[in-house]
Amino acid sequence: MDKQTLLLNGDEAVAYAALDAGVNLGAGYPGTPSTEILEKFAELGGEAQWSPNEKVALEVSIGAAFGHARVITTMKHVGLNVAADPLFTATYTGVDGGLVVIVADDPGMASSQNEQDSRRHAIASGAPIIEPCDAQQAYDCLEKAFIISEKWHIPVILRLTTRVSHSKSLVTRRPLAKAPKAPCYAKDASLHVMVPANARKAHVRLRDKLEEIARWAGDECVRVVRQGDKGSDAIVASGISVVLAAEAAPSATLVQVQMVHPFPAESIRAKVAGAPGVRVIEEGDPVLFEQCRLAGIEAKANPRIYRFGELSVSRVRRLLDGIDTPEPPPPPGQPPALCPGCPHRSAYQVLSDRKAIVTGDIGCYTLGVMPPFSAVDTCVCMGGGITVGLGLRKVLPPEEAKRVVSVIGDSTFVHSGLTGIAEMVYNPPPTGHVVVILDNSITAMTGMQENPATGRNLKHAPTYKMSLEDVVKAMGVPNVHVVDHVAHPEEFNALLDRAQAEGGLWTIIVRRPCLIAAPKIRQYDEANAAGAPIMPPPEAPCTEAPQGARATGDAAVKSVVIAGLGGQGVIKASDIFADAVFKSGYDVKKAEVHGMSQRGGSVNTDIRFGGSVGSPMVPNGEADILLVMDESQIPNTSHRLAPDGLLLSSKVLENFKYGAPKAATIAMLGVLSAHLDISEGAWHDAIRANLPEKLHEMNIAAFDAGRAWAKLPQGGADNR
Repeated sequence: MDKQTLLLNGDEAVAYAALDAGVNLGAGYPGTPSTEILEKFAELGGEAQWSPNEKVALEVSIGAAFGHARVITTMKHVGLNVAADPLFTATYTGVDGGLVVIVADDPGMASSQNEQDSRRHAIASGAPIIEPCDAQQAYDCLEKAFIISEKWHIPVILRLTTRVSHSKSLVTRRPLAKAPKAPCYAKDASLHVMVPANARKAHVRLRDKLEEIARWAGDECVRVVRQGDKGSDAIVASGISVVLAAEAAPSATLVQVQMVHPFPAESIRAKVAGAPGVRVIEEGDPVLFEQCRLAGIEAKANPRIYRFGELSVSRVRRLLDGIDTPEPPPPPGQPPALCPGCPHRSAYQVLSDRKAIVTGDIGCYTLGVMPPFSAVDTCVCMGGGITVGLGLRKVLPPEEAKRVVSVIGDSTFVHSGLTGIAEMVYNPPPTGHVVVILDNSITAMTGMQENPATGRNLKHAPTYKMSLEDVVKAMGVPNVHVVDHVAHPEEFNALLDRAQAEGGLWTIIVRRPCLIAAPKIRQYDEANAAGAPIMPPPEAPCTEAPQGARATGDAAVKSVVIAGLGGQGVIKASDIFADAVFKSGYDVKKAEVHGMSQRGGSVNTDIRFGGSVGSPMVPNGEADILLVMDESQIPNTSHRLAPDGLLLSSKVLENFKYGAPKAATIAMLGVLSAHLDISEGAWHDAIRANLPEKLHEMNIAAFDAGRAWAKLPQGGADNR
């Protein structure tokens, strides 16, 4: 197997591209589905940092790009709102090096408060934007983005979406073009200082650049994926919609547009010429459709219902068939919830018992809105918990206003809460106000990342630790208290009583480490005390061309869905499965959605493999095998299974001994393996590659037990 061909998701592919392209710095703020880019880049040896928020990350990146460096900035779509202020001016100033802003949108809102389309920001700010359709293109498009940025001295947006960021497919690394110049600084105030006289000229330069880039993109960013049958319609698509349309309409001419802005109109017009009709397939807002119509391409409008949520092969088929009736809602899965033992539970129990009006914020603590607490009343944006609470305090009758409590997490407080405290002390409500900072010592919702209040940087190495209580006191809040609300809920309740009775401004920091993060925090602290590196040794950039394409054969595509609940290891099991398939020489794609769903909610992963795989997502009713790790998930996933498909339920675990309960999901992989043509050795190798060494023996034993049981006459499927 060629060592340069890897099984990566889109985020990981971008990280490898950043390494191979010689990126000098990566800065960002964690946000699903973008988080893994900088984590992987740091793991590979890249220089990466978590900034307090996206605005700061982009400003740091602009500064580095003024110094002729290659820089990436990462964020999710709502983070681009925070970074919009510097972005809109950076397209005027331009950059001396290369700057790529990597934004991951979340169609379907798996872990977000809105379904924003970042292509609108690109058009409004004047930034070129590129969209890959899979992990290989994510890798290739980063190089393309740097070429544009360095040639035209302009920031470029690389737009991913959830199913690109979190879908795995084969990626071939190769030597990428390096920066034309080493970092240095050349003074030029006419370019870098946007006073009105300079900005007016810069705006004209920007529009000239965009016209040139559009012409260049006609050759570099538009391709005919497939020439369709004579007389067939042409489909114009971007992003993940390209692979969905390829599978949904195999006889149509398919044109991929990687750059929606500036729009390469002439090239697209030429490629759809002669087709009797043109359809546009895209997730989110009709941005590509509008650009086509503005360019005089008479594309047919899509029904409004396809603007919402993620697209799939099934939905694209409906769209192309002209079906505009309401789609049947998917069966409801189990919603996420605060983890058992989560310290936030203690805080919300107190607030719920007090019938407080809780203005909440963005974080896993937003799940306090769910039963049994039903405690959160509002959630708008990062930092909004404080300022929305202040607004309510200003207008409600005094006795009702005293019930308002703002809740915010430690990472979110550093991100956007500081200005809320400034507002509170500058414009205090007549009844005062109470801010509760839920300090669990980690950025938990996005996967346990560090922040300025943890005392560790992105690589978990020691750095300055911001004291939240000292900062709040210094800003002028007179009543600042720290309490372990889990050990002493009565003390927390007493402080709230005092605040309500006395009025004035209060900040109560309830501090208890996240239950899941606590063992990792101890591990980091012990390693740092011993001076031991936490990250693996740096990986060398790719300097050799691939030795040839990886053979995958012409095997039929097989589709498997694994379903379960957050915390059961469903995603890790699907990683092992996909890796075993990869090691067996097949083409493979794996799709997942993770984020809030991992907090005990429903989690599904799709794995498809064979000679050549199109969509990473299994169309409804076409899964050959459905493996369910919790009986409760059968009703809401059975529609994924083909009529003659095989249902494997974790109920079979009652019939054989497989060792430790934590190995249950791996034991079920053993059961699954008996129904697939993948060698036992490939499975064992995949388990070793994806789990820590201390867990190898236990999990291989569990896998072997499941595989052996399934091969017995009484073993097999649950065909309900």
